[in-house]
Amino acid sequence: MRRNLFLQFFGPQVLILLLSLGSVALYAWYTGWVVRRDERLTVMYAQAELVAQAVFDENGTPKAAGEIERFCRLMRDEEGLRFTVIEPDGRVIAETDAVAAHLPSHADRPEILAALHTGRGYSDRYSSTLRTHLFYAARAIIRHGRTVGVVRVAIPSNQLFHELLRANSGAFLLILLACAVAAALSYLLALRVVSPVAEMRASVASIGAGCLDTRLSVPSLPPLAELARAINQTAERLQAEIRALAEERALREHVLASMAEGVIALDTRGRVVAMNTAAFRLLHIESRPTVAQMPLHELVRRADLLALVDAAVDREIERELSDPGAFSPETTIWARVSALRGAGDARIGTLVVLADLSHVRHLERVRQEFVANVSHELRTPITSIIGFTETLLHEKGTQDPETVRRFLAIIRRQAGHVQSIVTDLLLLSRLEDQQGVFAREWLPLAGIVGNAVEVCQARAQVRQVEVNVAIPAGLRVYAHAGLLEQALGNLVENAIQYGGAGGRIEIAAEAISNNGGVRICVQDFGHGIAPEHLDRLFERFYRIDKGRSRELGGTGLGLAIVRHIALAHGGTVAAASEPGKGSVFSIWLPTETEAAG
Repeated sequence: MRRNLFLQFFGPQVLILLLSLGSVALYAWYTGWVVRRDERLTVMYAQAELVAQAVFDENGTPKAAGEIERFCRLMRDEEGLRFTVIEPDGRVIAETDAVAAHLPSHADRPEILAALHTGRGYSDRYSSTLRTHLFYAARAIIRHGRTVGVVRVAIPSNQLFHELLRANSGAFLLILLACAVAAALSYLLALRVVSPVAEMRASVASIGAGCLDTRLSVPSLPPLAELARAINQTAERLQAEIRALAEERALREHVLASMAEGVIALDTRGRVVAMNTAAFRLLHIESRPTVAQMPLHELVRRADLLALVDAAVDREIERELSDPGAFSPETTIWARVSALRGAGDARIGTLVVLADLSHVRHLERVRQEFVANVSHELRTPITSIIGFTETLLHEKGTQDPETVRRFLAIIRRQAGHVQSIVTDLLLLSRLEDQQGVFAREWLPLAGIVGNAVEVCQARAQVRQVEVNVAIPAGLRVYAHAGLLEQALGNLVENAIQYGGAGGRIEIAAEAISNNGGVRICVQDFGHGIAPEHLDRLFERFYRIDKGRSRELGGTGLGLAIVRHIALAHGGTVAAASEPGKGSVFSIWLPTETEAAG
């Protein structure tokens, strides 16, 4: 902007200056050219007269052609010019730069014609003989009133131009200096006016764009100074008013953006006045900056919510909304719609408040499933224990020691299963209660993995499962040794049970770069897990194949314990699987700083 203003002010001045000085320079050049040309012509005519006196006698008889050419070439070597001696009929007698006998008649040359008619002639033209541009001067040789010949002298045109350039170089430098001085003065004058105007224009544009802290500097020119002061006073008043409005608006927007509940404000025509981020998320609407003044029914396709808004004209309505057509079946939204009141209790719009109850409903379902699962898991072994115990107590015929021993073994096995369930439940409860408050230290990971594998080694040998461990030497973790060993043991035991007999298990670990913690992976190559089960594997008592899991002796709490141990360390667990290719269970543990945070 400043450059454009400067060009608008300074450009015409420079253009006028260049046109004026250019005209003077052009006139001076032309005048110098004419003077230089005339001076050169005078010299060339004199040189032609000198040649004429040397090659023609008093009677006008020319000397021998060879002698004339030798003299002309001698003159050419001394003067650096081209000399040509021509008879009145145009035949060339001698030529310094070509063979005279081979040259055509020069009777039609303009300088020769002028010399024959007026005694002297010149021209500036292209020479077809030498194939260059030459400046010619011809002089007629007159003896006793009779023209006996013509002597022509030629010089390259560019030589004449360079002579003129050298002669006028001082004048050109003076003109250039005058241009530079005049341009500098114009530049300073333009800056004195343009610079303050450009700064004022930029400052006013900045104020108009919302930068209300901008103040105009007061220039030295009195008219501009008064204008700058008036603009500054206006900006101060405007800033005070807009600051109050901006603070109020920012507070409102910050509150709305920070709310977990969705808020939608509508005017009396059902058009959106304000809508926070949570509302976009809960209603699955793509966030866009042009939702203001859009009708709600163009943004929301939920008939139940739109009907609720229409019904809440003069009263407040609360309702839980669930629409599987627009949301997943597990999504439940609580909506409260009420009228917005303004001055005089007049209705100015509608307020819609939305809250996601999906997590609450999910927790209720999980709690119900947990109670049902615990009951189901305990009922079978307890029923078995009671049944076999009653058999031993009431069946008098059961006196066979082998049968009694078999019944007691079943009772002990079922009691052990109940004990395992209770022990795992107590461990989960303890992990939840402690919330990560337990002793941790830096430990070599290879030792912890070795202990976990050693505990499961007997089971692996029975199922003929090969366990391979690849832990980098020196890799350490910040953890509780017993808990981490139990978590890894559960993963290895799970891989042995469900990876298939005769298979193999790979245990690996890596330190994530940039202090990103440690990831431990346990991979089996069994049947794999279907994708629909992966999200629920770490829930308590969740089983993919309930009957088979119980036959293998699992409590259904092993992976849940792994998850809680990882969370207690500030880490995470993950499972990935592809049916037919096996599964990978991983634990990520943070560093000491991350775990403390």
